[in-house]
Amino acid sequence: MTNLTNPLAVQLAASVVIFSAHQTTQSGDGAGFWSNSEGWTGLEIATLFTPEESRTFGLPLGASSDAAWLAGADAERTVLAALIKQELVNDGFDVAQAPDGRWYWADEQDRDEVSAGEFATASLAWRDLAEARRHVLEEADLDAAGAFLTTASSHELALQHQHHDADSATTIHTATRDDGEYELRVCGIGEAAYFEWINQIGDPVGDVSQEIDFADVEANLAPVERHAPQ
Repeated sequence: MTNLTNPLAVQLAASVVIFSAHQTTQSGDGAGFWSNSEGWTGLEIATLFTPEESRTFGLPLGASSDAAWLAGADAERTVLAALIKQELVNDGFDVAQAPDGRWYWADEQDRDEVSAGEFATASLAWRDLAEARRHVLEEADLDAAGAFLTTASSHELALQHQHHDADSATTIHTATRDDGEYELRVCGIGEAAYFEWINQIGDPVGDVSQEIDFADVEANLAPVERHAPQ
């Protein structure tokens, strides 16, 4: 929700900005936003574009490959997430994709030994790592609450798992209930991709949707024991 008492927040809610996570981490101070007059700078003096302008203007010449248009309403959270990631990497931890397609976090010693991931999306892995290393972030005056979204779209995961046609399906979560195991699958391709639950005999159960809150899925259906590293 937009904070209507904050003039910048009101302007951002109706605008888009140019953002580069690479530029943010390179600067070390959040200077990952583009200003037509100042170059790469902080959000406070970034150029705010209209959505129409983002469809007609190009990205800055020489910008890193990750530079992209970003909804203004997501700008503060996005730069906070980039700074948190950099702080955690500096602390010796990182997030990566396991051979099974899921995501995990580990320190430098454990990273090469991981064969299976615990999280359906990278954001969930970062969120878990940020919670485990909260004391490190507190020392850096960074608050990770709300920095990493827990909702993922079916389109995003179908793309991540390289679905090629409408019949493609990938199991991304297994939930153990009193009456057996259920699999959460992402099915299909592109904007037509969707989530569905499958019971023990392979039949779809429950509602079919295009968006899943994995915080609810992982926390309530099949919790995973994690121990914060010392």
